[in-house]
Amino acid sequence: MADDYLWDPTAAPDPEIERLEALLRPAAYRATPLRAAETPTRRRSIRIGAWAALAAATVVAAAGLSLAGRSRAAHLAPWAVAAAHGTPVVRNSAGALASGRLERGGVVETDARSSAVLAVGRIGRAELGPDSRLRLLDDAAAEHRLALERGTMHASIDAPPRYFLVQTASALAVDLGCVYTLSADERGNGLLTVEQGEVELQMGDVNVAVLAGNAASLRNGRGPGLPYPVSASDRLRRAVAAFDADPASDAAVGQVLAAADAHSTITLWHLLRRASPAARERVYTRLASIAPPPPTVTRERVLQGESGALQRWRTDLQSSWVVDPPWWRQLWLAMRR
Repeated sequence: MADDYLWDPTAAPDPEIERLEALLRPAAYRATPLRAAETPTRRRSIRIGAWAALAAATVVAAAGLSLAGRSRAAHLAPWAVAAAHGTPVVRNSAGALASGRLERGGVVETDARSSAVLAVGRIGRAELGPDSRLRLLDDAAAEHRLALERGTMHASIDAPPRYFLVQTASALAVDLGCVYTLSADERGNGLLTVEQGEVELQMGDVNVAVLAGNAASLRNGRGPGLPYPVSASDRLRRAVAAFDADPASDAAVGQVLAAADAHSTITLWHLLRRASPAARERVYTRLASIAPPPPTVTRERVLQGESGALQRWRTDLQSSWVVDPPWWRQLWLAMRR
């Protein structure tokens, strides 16, 4: 960040400073004449101004903490492993006990009473829960790839899209710049929950986009399931689980259609891509009744599975899919990076 613009307004503006100025502008000082006595309206204005100042201060603090966190992360030893609780174990590719640094081919393991924190290169951190095993497959400049062989991993990553990859027995989790929790057993059954950003789950020709505020199951032999909002009803969760267990079931498709609403178009859009040709028209009708497609996205093109039409419809829908964490949670996440 250049300092010139802070002291010389005629200098070239720094984008980060401009962004903070825009955020603070609503709380800027405005001169007003003194009054002998405050009216109720004036008192309300003071309270509103105080809240605006507090909100602006919170934004600045979060930005500062995020930048500070990134600065700290840059000075951590890449792939260093630290104990959060108990005594996690680090082994090299030959299975021998290693020091507190994970090497390519090596693993970090936790038992029922331990947990660990891993510096993911210089791009973030991964917290490993109890009874977990995480292997480093590749730490090259082109990508960082891990394998979650069992257990739970909470990742906070600040890197270009598709740079950080985590393999499980049933799907590959491709980070698109985010914060998420991934759990899986040794057979590949598990769950992905995304807090910020987006993760793409891949298995063969199946790609599932899981955005902030959504989750998706992993199933042995079937790969990633349909994404659904974290706040989804129990009815929708049961319907999605039924489809994930048997994607060819017409009854399972019907259950998802009956349980879906305006808050679960992410589920319907993915169902549209994965339903059988016989069921696709029913899915289209239900989704179009909730959120009509753009004019260029015709029924015929969608039913034919045309990728361009489906992506344009997704562009219209995607803003309603994202549910960011509350500001206090974002502040907490920024502090932990």
